[in-house]
Amino acid sequence: MLLLIFGTVALLFFVAERLMPRRAQPIARQGVVTDVLYVPIHYGLRVAVSFLLADAVSELGKHWLPGGRGLVSGLPIVGQALVVLLVLDFLFYVMHRLKHRFHWLWRLHETHHSSAELDFLASVRFHPLEKLLDRGVYLVPLATFGAAPSALMIWSAVDVFFGMMNHSNARVRLGPLSYVLVGPELHLRHHSSDPAHRDSNFGNNLSIFDWIFGTACLTGDEPEEFGLLEDRAAYPHENILDQWTFAFRPRAELGGVRPGGGRTVAVQD
Repeated sequence: MLLLIFGTVALLFFVAERLMPRRAQPIARQGVVTDVLYVPIHYGLRVAVSFLLADAVSELGKHWLPGGRGLVSGLPIVGQALVVLLVLDFLFYVMHRLKHRFHWLWRLHETHHSSAELDFLASVRFHPLEKLLDRGVYLVPLATFGAAPSALMIWSAVDVFFGMMNHSNARVRLGPLSYVLVGPELHLRHHSSDPAHRDSNFGNNLSIFDWIFGTACLTGDEPEEFGLLEDRAAYPHENILDQWTFAFRPRAELGGVRPGGGRTVAVQD
């Protein structure tokens, strides 16, 4: 079922990028082959950790809780999915800010920021160790939630949709919904090659935590360039194994990257 959702959403935004592109960009853009290789890795980690392991941990968690029930198991499926979405989005927000603050986390996270030409496929470019870290943290609340597999499926479908939409080259805007949901208006700025710009808009699916904690920046202008301005010439866009080892290069070769950790950014109309 998840594979069908993943494929359907990918097809939707592939077509949208052809019909209403945000900017002129070839299908065979820089790094597209490596991003295709990321697809089974990204999908496999999502299934293995977010479903199989999460379901097993949820069952174990029921034995630790009074009455043998998860904290959300008594809610309707949609209610369970909303709780999972809210809590995991908050955890994502916190971890995302930490990745932009500490060099040892940024080294992994910069793989995702390396795409100089964004499209729906760029949403899967993540260092595997970063994804394992994220999914591992998610297991902590899932152990106590006891959410049904169908609720996890709803959450994952939302996650896949927003991930592809916010990286796509389709001209899509959420308008006022950006005060609740993460749309391209917010996330494109986060992928700007300007380090000062990317130090904002850390939300995953929900933008509410950015607004609450003062890290939201909603502007009418799109960034002129994406990617890693500091390491653009050195970054191995066409070799997936070199991308993984690039995170462990000597500190002297870090290219002057200075993660800022999410200082407050003024909101502009």
